[in-house]
Amino acid sequence: MNAADLFRVLRRLASQNLGLKVVALALAVAAWWFVAGESKVLVSFTIPLEIRSVPKGLTMTNKPGRQVEVRLSGPSSLLSGMRPSEISAGVDLSAARAGRQYFTLDDRAVKVPPGIKVQRIFPSSIEVILDRTDRRAVPVSARIGGGAAVRKRVAKIGIDPPSVEVEALPEEFSRMQFIYTEEILPERTEGEYSAIVRVETREPHAKIVGNPNVRVKIQFRK
Repeated sequence: MNAADLFRVLRRLASQNLGLKVVALALAVAAWWFVAGESKVLVSFTIPLEIRSVPKGLTMTNKPGRQVEVRLSGPSSLLSGMRPSEISAGVDLSAARAGRQYFTLDDRAVKVPPGIKVQRIFPSSIEVILDRTDRRAVPVSARIGGGAAVRKRVAKIGIDPPSVEVEALPEEFSRMQFIYTEEILPERTEGEYSAIVRVETREPHAKIVGNPNVRVKIQFRK
């Protein structure tokens, strides 16, 4: 059992029984002396960078790097078995504003297990560009698949709801006279065919607000 496993066992014991806390404390002190006496090593990991809490009404229009390299130091017993999944890095944009800005990546942006220290993060900052978005109701149009022969048989199309609310950059709405459903392949071309389908956005910063599904009813010619 290495030091990391020992610390986990001690935490479980301490949380399960108050009477074991004294024993756990004594063992923890012994484990600390064991870890403190170990040689320190340096290990580097490349991990995903999570962009969190983009403010409402803003969208990120650039593409900052989504991976960072972190260099960690600590006892060899803790670092030797460490996996990248035990480390996380993130940038909180909750206080950001519209425009171009830079966010520093320091040890507060990286979460590591106890006993490990963050020595270096690369890059040390990221550039973020945030632009304001609008919300508008955009009419929905159904995409009917199956070729021209199927589309010629269509007499009437009903869509419920007939429009959906979309959040996008103002200039993207000029290219969104309609927003289209995924392709519908009717199982028959007689009578009425109904299906619940997903509405798709093609603009890079546009997204559906709320439920992205609509019901499409297709009435075929007799």
